[in-house]
Amino acid sequence: MIKRTGEVVLAVTGLVISVLMQAAIATIGLLMVNGAKGKEGLATYYNNYYQTLTEMEIPKNDIPDPDRVFDFVHMLSWTALSGGIITLILGVVGIFYIINNKKPVLSGFLFLAAGIVSLLCTALIGFIPALLFVIAAMLCFVRKPKSGFSGF
Repeated sequence: MIKRTGEVVLAVTGLVISVLMQAAIATIGLLMVNGAKGKEGLATYYNNYYQTLTEMEIPKNDIPDPDRVFDFVHMLSWTALSGGIITLILGVVGIFYIINNKKPVLSGFLFLAAGIVSLLCTALIGFIPALLFVIAAMLCFVRKPKSGFSGF
């Protein structure tokens, strides 16, 4: 029986970093959206948005519409939140199957899927946890238990 300590450590580390990162993105986005609710919050958002971009000396033609930025942040926060839940489920199930070397190939596919979901749901910010998941998946695919039969 092969010990799968490396896969478990990489998967747990990737899972913790990924879920924390996705929770932070979702929290920041949802706080921004909730803070801008109402006429006063939205007016403050517009004023700060244009003031910051004017101070950075960005031409008016290159400034994106603040409503589009606001909608993007709102969409990204919900995507990160749902992606965090999916990543958590895939990672925990993959860790469950890799412990005691039950189904390493299935765990590899689950870790690979968790890495892809983590990467895409954070708009490519979650590169490090996705890389850890992919390395754990490759170890699951490559490492094979030694055969008890020595052959001829």
